Parts: sequence; structure tokens; C-alpha cells
Amino acid sequence: MQVVIFEDYLAGELRPVNLARAAFGISMGGTNLYSMIRSKGFKVSYILRNYLKDIYKDNFPNHPVTEKSLLFINASLPPASSVIQRILDLTKEKSPFVAQTDSRIAVAFFPNLKFEPGKFDEYSLANWLQDQEYEFIEDKFPLINYPFDIIRYNEKYFGENIEELSKNYRQKFPGVFVGENVKIHPTVCMDTEDGMIIIDDNTSIGPFVYLKGPLYIGKKCRIIERTSVKEMCHISHTCKVGGEVECSIMEPYSNKQHHGFLGHSWVGSWVNMGAGTSTSDLKNTYGEIAVEYQGKKVPTGMQFLGSIIGDYSKTAINTSIFTGKIIGVASYVYGFVTTNVPSFCNYARTFGQMTEHYLPAVVRTQQRMFARRGIKQTRLHIKLLEDIYQITRDERIMSTESLSL
Repeated sequence: MQVVIFEDYLAGELRPVNLARAAFGISMGGTNLYSMIRSKGFKVSYILRNYLKDIYKDNFPNHPVTEKSLLFINASLPPASSVIQRILDLTKEKSPFVAQTDSRIAVAFFPNLKFEPGKFDEYSLANWLQDQEYEFIEDKFPLINYPFDIIRYNEKYFGENIEELSKNYRQKFPGVFVGENVKIHPTVCMDTEDGMIIIDDNTSIGPFVYLKGPLYIGKKCRIIERTSVKEMCHISHTCKVGGEVECSIMEPYSNKQHHGFLGHSWVGSWVNMGAGTSTSDLKNTYGEIAVEYQGKKVPTGMQFLGSIIGDYSKTAINTSIFTGKIIGVASYVYGFVTTNVPSFCNYARTFGQMTEHYLPAVVRTQQRMFARRGIKQTRLHIKLLEDIYQITRDERIMSTESLSL
């Protein structure tokens, strides 16, 4: 059997999280959907938005479809060990089936199907699958519909994922599993009463750090002295972390080196959070948090929710981000962030109106950041920024804030 992960027509609407990444590349619970399926021994093919294909093919190999027994998995399915196992158990019957969640195809299995992925995109595949002969099953699988669902599912499935992932590491202390060349200062306090801690290859944990499981810290990370990294945090590779972080996800190459609080939040790649930056994750009323999303007020059903911060964005020193706010890609924010921030904006409401963050400046900043990490900026990297700039133009036009262009 071969697995085909597909983005559907709603994947590109998961802004700003999916603007610079595939839905199957979203990190949570110590992994992502692509990596979890690969870890089961399957060859993975995928259908992806066109502008992401070239930049994704090196780090996420897209294997040609060579088999007729095919399992289709929606790229918005959260990477959860129990969910994937439930899907695999259904395929043992060898009967074709389709499972839908809120009108979206979540999973489909066909034991004998001729499929040519080059003929389909994120809009046409779902319709084609529905035209096949299959049994419709009532089993509803979770899908990420809103950015805040990432925080919800990260918390829900973190423990089970970490338990499975720990089998790939060496146990250094009770409940603490490490990769190669991990440096842990003798003064570090590690609390595994509520879950395991995984620290991946070439990561260093500084003096007087507090780590509370369940927790995943990726490769080549640096946890600064006197930092608290608490339960259900996923710190991706090549991140620097300081201050206090709780129930949050940081994608690769992002920095939060200094004091300040990051809670129940998702932070994209290549983000830098200035000293003193803090996210509020609880209303003063202790009530349910609702977020402004694509022009609508959406109830989350969550009491704790911090911020969603898009790739390449930056926060100035002492930035305070209000509960449940969403910051787009490549935006710079200063002072108090009391509203959502569109992509490619300078937001300093405390000091005046928003202004557009022009694309050439973003490209130059990307080049400087890459150079610091020993990465060569290529035309593909620049093209991705250009594409996202055009895709998000409507955000800057529709913003309720006064925007100087």
C-alpha cells in the first residue's frame, strides 16, 4: 500500500500557518504528518499547492505512485499516533471506503485504483475520489480547520506521540530521552511526572533551566540559561529559546532568546521575538476565547489561546500581544498588539497607523538571516516570498486598520 497525502481546497485558507508550508508540514506533538507516515514505513506521494512544489521537493520527497492499493489522507489531519493507527486498521478489511469530516474528505482507501497524481490539484482530487465506488463510513477524523486547532490538537495528542517517539532515543534519566551529542548542564531541573521529555541531536540545555514534560526539543536547539520550557511544547530544530514557554509550537529557525512569556501559541519559521515580548493566553474574565478570522468572529471553545505568528515576522522589545491575535507573514510588530495584523505590515498602533512592509526589504532581511545560519538564499526562497506577497494582498486591502501604502 502507498500513501497519498493531499491538500484540499481549504488548505490554502489556513492563514498564516499554511502560506509558507504544506499542511502536512505543520509541527505538533514532536512530529508532522509527513514524517509520522514515513515512520510507519510507507512511501509517500503528495498533492500540494503549485507555488510550494519546487521548494518542498528536497526536504519532503514526493515519491511517484507505483502501486494500486492507495490510502489517501487529507493533509490537514493532525499527526496523532492513535488516529493514524485507526486509519491503518480500517484498511485491513481491503474494502474501498471514504470518511468525511464536515463535508471534507478526511481519508479514502482504494485497494485497486489507477491513479495519476499529475492530473489533479487541491480542487479536483476530492471530487474525483467521490466519483469512485466505495463505502461511506461514519467514522469522523479530526481535521485542522482553523489556526487555533493546531494548539488544540497539539495538546490532545502530545502525550501519545511522545511516548511512541521515545523508542527512537536513548534514555539518559528516568523519563528523559536524548539523541546524539546532547549537552545538559548539571543544574537543569527536568520534571517528568506528567510526561516524557525528548531532547534531539546536538542540542544544549543551559544552566538553571526548568523542563517539564511532556516536551519535545528538536535538533540543534539552544535553551538559554534560566529558561522554563513547560508541558506540551514542540520546539523544532535550530531554535533558540529563553524566558518562559508553555504549550506552544515553534517551527524551525525561530528565536525567542530573552525574557518574556509565550503560551498556547504557534510561531512560524524565521521569527524573532524581541526581549520582553509576551503573549496573553487567558482573558481577564476566564471566559471562552473568540478570534477574528477572515472577517468573522469564531468561537474557539478554548479558555487558553495565545498568538499565531506567521513566518518571517518580528516583534520589537517589550511587545505585548493580546489574547488570540493572529500576525501574518513577514510583519513587524511594536508595542501593544490589540488586533490581528495582516502579512507584510509594520504594525505600531501605539505610535500611529500601519504601513506596508515592502517586499524588497523582506527579501534583503531573509538573505541576512539565512547568511547567519549558513544557508544560501536561492531564487526559490525569493519566489516563495513574492508569491505569498501577492496571495496576501487582499489582507492589506481588507484590513480594518488604517494602512498607509
